[in-house]
Amino acid sequence: MRRQSPALPRPPRRAIALTAAVLLVLGGCVPGGDGVQRVTVAGDRVAVVAPYGFCVDEGASQDGEDGAFVLLASCAALVRAPGVSVPAEDAILTVSVAASPGPGGSPEDRALVLSRYFQSDLGRAALARSGEPDDVEVLDTETEEGLFLVKSIDRGPGLAEGLRPDAWRAIFEANGRIVTAAATGFVAHPLSDPAARSLLRDLARRSLAATEALPDPALVASP
Repeated sequence: MRRQSPALPRPPRRAIALTAAVLLVLGGCVPGGDGVQRVTVAGDRVAVVAPYGFCVDEGASQDGEDGAFVLLASCAALVRAPGVSVPAEDAILTVSVAASPGPGGSPEDRALVLSRYFQSDLGRAALARSGEPDDVEVLDTETEEGLFLVKSIDRGPGLAEGLRPDAWRAIFEANGRIVTAAATGFVAHPLSDPAARSLLRDLARRSLAATEALPDPALVASP
């Protein structure tokens, strides 16, 4: 039987523009406390929890009918206040949540499908900012504890100044939705492969635990 290509979440169009301007966003000042470290999206079905030292940029995050997009950056960059936590590794993290339920199946089955998918033109086009498969080269893939990890480099247009063209992504399922988390380093502060994978594992672990603790929206009484 022919395997169906996975329906991976793509960032909403406005989110792509926001990510391209992320360095301008970080140059500003976002007031208030220690920052937001957790958001709930996809109709309250998926929780996205930031790793230590990272906060949610609420102004650059979206949640709608075409899926959810969450941008996370250093709390110290987003919240200019004394005592704000600082991550061990500086990076930009993005999380996209598919608008519709995933295809299901075991993590092992998904890993096999994803490995083949990202070697195809269709898969590389899904990774490309431009949507053109020739802009992207897949450099590495790994599978561990329900996570599919893929490293790629995008040589196409649209990269924000100061960001590196290579990134690691982790793909996993949370409450029936396919989630793609990406870690991108800065030219001035390169992000090592082990550090990128560690950040994505931490984000996935925290988000999955928080998602499992969410109440079932179908059981929550309407006001």
